[in-house]
Amino acid sequence: MIQIEYEVLGSMLLDETIHPYLDNLQEDDFTDIFCKRCLLAMKDLRTKEKDITIFNIQEISGLKLIDLVNVQKTIATTALAESNIKTLKELSNRRQLLKKAEAIKDLVKDKDKTIAEIKNDIIQQIDGIQELGSDEIVTLKDGLFLAYEELEKRYQNKGDTSLYTGLTKLDSATAGLHREELTTIAARPGVGKTIIGLQIALNIANKGTKVMYTSLEMSITQLCERIISGGSDIDSHKLRTGNIANENEWATIQRTISRFQKENLLIDRSSTNIQHIRTKLRKYKPELLIIDYLQLLQPTNKEYSREREVAVITRDLKRMTQEFNIPIVILAQLNRNADGARPTLADLRESGAIEQDSDNVIFLHEPKDKEITELISSGKMPREYFDYLKSNQFSFSYIIIEKQRNGPTGTIKAIKKPKYMKFEEAD
Repeated sequence: MIQIEYEVLGSMLLDETIHPYLDNLQEDDFTDIFCKRCLLAMKDLRTKEKDITIFNIQEISGLKLIDLVNVQKTIATTALAESNIKTLKELSNRRQLLKKAEAIKDLVKDKDKTIAEIKNDIIQQIDGIQELGSDEIVTLKDGLFLAYEELEKRYQNKGDTSLYTGLTKLDSATAGLHREELTTIAARPGVGKTIIGLQIALNIANKGTKVMYTSLEMSITQLCERIISGGSDIDSHKLRTGNIANENEWATIQRTISRFQKENLLIDRSSTNIQHIRTKLRKYKPELLIIDYLQLLQPTNKEYSREREVAVITRDLKRMTQEFNIPIVILAQLNRNADGARPTLADLRESGAIEQDSDNVIFLHEPKDKEITELISSGKMPREYFDYLKSNQFSFSYIIIEKQRNGPTGTIKAIKKPKYMKFEEAD
């Protein structure tokens, strides 16, 4: 074990192209005291952008020069450097797992913690073990080759709409949802976050893509009633009150249920925090995750301020898009300041981290009387159009692409049909 520690450090002294691996190595990855001190000196020199030489290491660590020379002599070539570093990291991770296994025993004995809290703590401890992947360092040459491969794949699958939302103009602007991207759909309460979230989930699941919809607000029955209403065009209030008029409506409901009996749309009502969700992703392996909604997720560390909690959650969600290679959509609330006014990124509730970590931010906005009056008086919309919407209990809405990291922003006109639990794009 100590031999490989010396070989890794010897490689660092011989080949500066291996120095970026120092960012992945920690003091605990080494068992020998001399190697620990040598590593810390190397990391210090790298931070200060100084040359990693035996003389500079000796100067800041106090280690004997002869010992450092012997380290440098342990290997004749750095050809196996990457393999040795991976082996060293694996040995370190196994030691850490053994330590954490002992810590888990103590956690289980803690009667002040619930089983859910113990499970969260265990998952957090295990997730904290850093693995060294084979693609930690990529040359520009290799990166460009990977990008070209991805472009070829997209060209071959350019007709693939499996992750399209079903809203034509939105999909035209965004090319659907994308793997490894975090999308936030935000609005004030009652504007239609859950409606559009379920609509996207159902549309994508209907194409055969496995979707997990994590609901922190509504029961399974409530969500399924909304799906039935949207699929059958039967007023959701009728379903809620049981006032179903005739046999034709019953037949329509039964056909809708038969059409939507999809095993690939998973409704998750038990996850309350990020660790719960991570466990479900590992178990069920969905190709899309939608969370309804962000501010109801509980923190795993209750000592943080709420703003800090949300920042930690959004950063974890962004990492999960990459870890599981899936798109994640989070529904989120806007600040009260956004009530009635056209929302901006500054209105994202409780944290600027939502804007920072999200690849895409989409707002739902329902214009109030003043804004509608301006649209009519300016001639942009006829009054009869709004009278028609109002008489049918529909609402004129905007779907606003406020941020798109890899595409254009813009505004899409839409009609919200709350009694049928759906959005439709307006002509």
